[in-house]
Parts: sequence; structure tokens; C-alpha cells
Amino acid sequence: MKRKHLIMAFTALVAIAGVYALGRWSAMPASTAEANASRAASSAAPASGTAVASTERVKGGPLPTPTTPLGTSFADLQARANAGDVDAARRLVHDLDRCSRLRATEWNNAGTTRTLLDHKTEGMSAAQLRTYQVLLDAMDVREQSAGRNRELCAGVDDKMLDTLVANIAQAARLGDADARACYLGQGPLYNVRSLLEHPGVLQSYRRDATAMIESGVASGDWRVVDLLQRAYEPGAEGLLAGLLGPDPAQHYRYLKLYRLGAEPHRASQLDRQIAAVAANLPPEQIYDADRWAQTTFKENFSGPSTTTTPPGWDACTF
Repeated sequence: MKRKHLIMAFTALVAIAGVYALGRWSAMPASTAEANASRAASSAAPASGTAVASTERVKGGPLPTPTTPLGTSFADLQARANAGDVDAARRLVHDLDRCSRLRATEWNNAGTTRTLLDHKTEGMSAAQLRTYQVLLDAMDVREQSAGRNRELCAGVDDKMLDTLVANIAQAARLGDADARACYLGQGPLYNVRSLLEHPGVLQSYRRDATAMIESGVASGDWRVVDLLQRAYEPGAEGLLAGLLGPDPAQHYRYLKLYRLGAEPHRASQLDRQIAAVAANLPPEQIYDADRWAQTTFKENFSGPSTTTTPPGWDACTF
């Protein structure tokens, strides 16, 4: 039993580290040598709470190499994203997101590593020692990953990190599906600290969400459908739910569309949900919603909805 508890304890430590490493909002302090990069961020980035002027997609030149430090490439990527280069916008979001997580990742990796190294190995059985070594190896892999992120994030400061939500919005406007799902699902709440400093971004979210919903459905994005069916459900919480408001008829409509693309193992559960919602709707609304769902599914969608959006899926995984 002691061996089992030891293994479980170590496994839990790594799992906890993984969870907390998802902390979104961290920043690297700017040094004197990084002052120019900081000024580039404040001049190139769109103002919080305002729409970026260009949402027309343009074809840009080659992007910086993947190993180029973001502090060096930020101003160029930001200018290209603002001008409508969707590839640059996508790259900028991905790099900023990695850098925004770095401090929390390093903090939790260090704590978990200390806990493992402080544990006495005397008296461990062979199986316990093997488990202990596996956990140390896992932490070494985490540290190597953090090291690569430190290289990427060289020269990145708070002002650059503060543009993450605005850049997610711009990438979403330009049609990037990952950014669109994140912006609809989280919006300015993805960086609560920035939201408190720039509350005007909520108006940008209100203005942009409708167009993003339309583009998501038109392009057959199951993530947008799942976000909508949950947001329209009475009692739903979150920014998108607050924007749209409860609407059983719309909830039924998008739930029905989602069900048409569902895999067999999820079908019975969704059928029960649909039946429960339909019990409170007039027949004409059910008929209209069923017809709309069938038409929209046939014209816009392919692939299983439930594979794209498994239970607990994260709208902001870049």
C-alpha cells in the first residue's frame, strides 16, 4: 500500500504541475536593452477596445523562422497582422500565447522538481525507483520545453503580452478558425488583467461576435456550433452567453445541428437533450429549426462534431 500511495503521490504532483502550467497570464520584465522593443509594441499594436482598421486578408511574404525571438519579430508581425496578413496574425497569437504562459510554467516546474528531488529514495523498491526515474525524466522534458520557450520569448515585455487579446480578435476577424473559437469562447476574459485596464474591449467583442458567428457557421466550424448551443441554453454562464441571452429555440436549433454531426456513442445523450428542449417549444419552432439544421448541415458541414469538440474541450488551445 505504501508503494501504491507513493506512486500516486508522485503522479499527482506531475499532473498538478501540468494543470497549473496552463496559467494564462504571465509576463517577462523588460530590461533596458529591451526598451526599443517595448516602444515598438506600443506603437504597432492596435489600441485596446478599438477595431483594427483592416480585416481584409492579404498575402504576406515569408514569416520569420520559428526560432526567431518574438522580441525581435514582434513589430514586423504586428504590422503585418494589422495590415490583414492572416498568417502573421496567426503566428503572432501563437507566440504571444506561449510567452504569456512561460512564467507560470517555470514557477510550477521549479516547485514540482524541488518536491521530487527532496524526496528520499532510500528504502524504495525497484518498482518505486523506476517510477521515480520516470517522473524525473518527465520533469526534464518539461524543462527542455520551457528552455525553448525562454529562447522564443527573449525580449518580450508586458506591453507586448498585453496585446494578446487584441491580436486574437484580429486573427479571428481575418478568418483564423482557432482564434475565432477562442475569441468567441473567452473574448477579453482570456486576459482578465488586461480587461480591467481596458474595459472598452467588451464593446469590441459585442461588435465582432455576430460576424464571427456567421463566418464560423458558414465555414462549417463545429466549435462555433457547440459554443452557440451551450451559450443559448437557459442558465448558461460566460461572456458569449451574456451577449446572446437565453433562447430555448436557438438552443434547440444549434443542438439539433450539432446532433446531426455526432458520432454514435454520443447520439443517445444528445437525443435526450433534444427531446427535453423540444418538450417546451411549439411545433412550428421545432419544424423550422429542424429544417434549418438539415439544410445548414448539408451545405456547410462535414466530419463528426463530437470528435472536434469532445467533453471538456478548450476553445483557446493554440
